[in-house]
Parts: sequence; C-alpha cells; structure tokens
Amino acid sequence: MTTTPVSWHDLPLAMRTFLVLLIAICAQTLGDVFLTRGMKSIGEIDTLNAIELLQIGVKVFTTPYIWLGIVILGIFFGLYLIALSWADLSYVLPVTAFGYVLNAIMSWQLLGEKISTARWLGTIIICAGVALVSGTEQRTTPTTDRQDGEAA
Repeated sequence: MTTTPVSWHDLPLAMRTFLVLLIAICAQTLGDVFLTRGMKSIGEIDTLNAIELLQIGVKVFTTPYIWLGIVILGIFFGLYLIALSWADLSYVLPVTAFGYVLNAIMSWQLLGEKISTARWLGTIIICAGVALVSGTEQRTTPTTDRQDGEAA
C-alpha cells in the first residue's frame, strides 16, 4: 500500500499558521541568543565618544555571532509577515510572545544566565496568556481578494 505525501497546501490554514509561528518563534529565540552572545563577546558599551563608538561598531559588524543573529532574525521577520497575512495581529503577536518563554529558557541553558523567581513567574504568566490566545480564532476579519491598486 502506498501513501501520497501531504502537500503543504493540503494542510488547513490554521495548521500552516501554527507551524509557521512555531518556526518563527524558534528563529526569534535563536537570533536573540546569537545577538546576545555576540554582544557579550564585545563587552559592555559605556562610551558616547564618536571614535570609540565607531570602533565598537566595526567590532560588532565583524562578529560572526552578530551576523548569524541578524540572519536568523531576518528569517523570523519573513515568517512573521507570512503569519500576519494569514491571521489577525491580535492573534499572531500574543502567540509570538511565547518566544519570551523560550528566551528565558535558552538564556538560562545556553548563556548561563541566572533567572530569578520573579522572572520565572512572569514567564509562567506569559505561557498562560499564550495558551488563552492560541485557543481563539486566528482570523476575525474577512479576507479580501483585491487586485493590485484596488481599495479595500
């Protein structure tokens, strides 16, 4: 018995939206972690001197972790745009807030940050909010099939 693979377009829009948001959240978290790691390697910036800031800027943009973070956050942004084309902002934005939870976990595990009880409690509250929002309809506004230049 052979089975045909399920095409991306065969998936319901709600499932595609969920998968795109899941990948976007992971990309956002990894991008943030790489940016942080890159900036920690440069050190604390405590000057407003233009020459010193220029030198720091050169260090920033020659650090591979910074570029990796920028590229991964670019992927996040592209996926975020796709999700916004499929679902309401009032759905997408709170769901992507789950990235805050992953950021706390990844900064603790990968960057060795100490997370206070208050921060963990806040993270749990964010999880509850994301769970509440993710159980609602993804789109409450009608979609329109406009031609280029046509008003909504």
